[in-house]
Amino acid sequence: METDHINQLPIFAGLAQETRLELARRSYIRELPAGHTLLLEGMPAESAYVLVSGEARAFRMNREGRVQILARFKPGDPINIISLLNSDKLNRATIEALSPMTVLVIRSTDFEALITRYPDFSKMLLHHLADRLAKITDLAAGLSLFAVRARLARFLIELADLSPSSTGWTQDEIAAHVGTVRDVVGRLLRDFEAGGLIQRQRGQIILLDREKLIQAARE
Repeated sequence: METDHINQLPIFAGLAQETRLELARRSYIRELPAGHTLLLEGMPAESAYVLVSGEARAFRMNREGRVQILARFKPGDPINIISLLNSDKLNRATIEALSPMTVLVIRSTDFEALITRYPDFSKMLLHHLADRLAKITDLAAGLSLFAVRARLARFLIELADLSPSSTGWTQDEIAAHVGTVRDVVGRLLRDFEAGGLIQRQRGQIILLDREKLIQAARE
């Protein structure tokens, strides 16, 4: 039942029982395979999605095929709330499943009804949007104010704070996220490893000296 999924997700913990029951009534569960494209940038946003299990990423691509990874989503994260709240109601990014995943689906009309009738649902969305805005602001500031080495160090610190079960990042993905190319990422990772800051093991990056990495992130 959708109610079970809703009760298990931390993002809904502050909702009243009445709101949760209405959310369950107005939503349904969808299972998706790894590699599935859930949303396409520029297409109409017809539903809101909350990740129940698995992992997904949001990215944008220019005409030359260069990718900028905007975010990775973990269980409990709303995926395209901003798109439904914008006046044009267009998807702001492409969303791709990185692993088999389960999503809670709320059609746009039901989403609007929940916002209108349940203030605690609206407040929950505001908190989420504030968190997302802070992350996007940090991303924009990092791209414009810090060198690639510092951006990569910041990214590695953030990555280390995620769940160990998080799907590994390829060097291409890391490059897309920090705004550079694979060769530069590879060279910097080797430098960090030679300096004893990190260790690479079976596709995972392990922090060995967090303080030195923090110092590199400030340079």
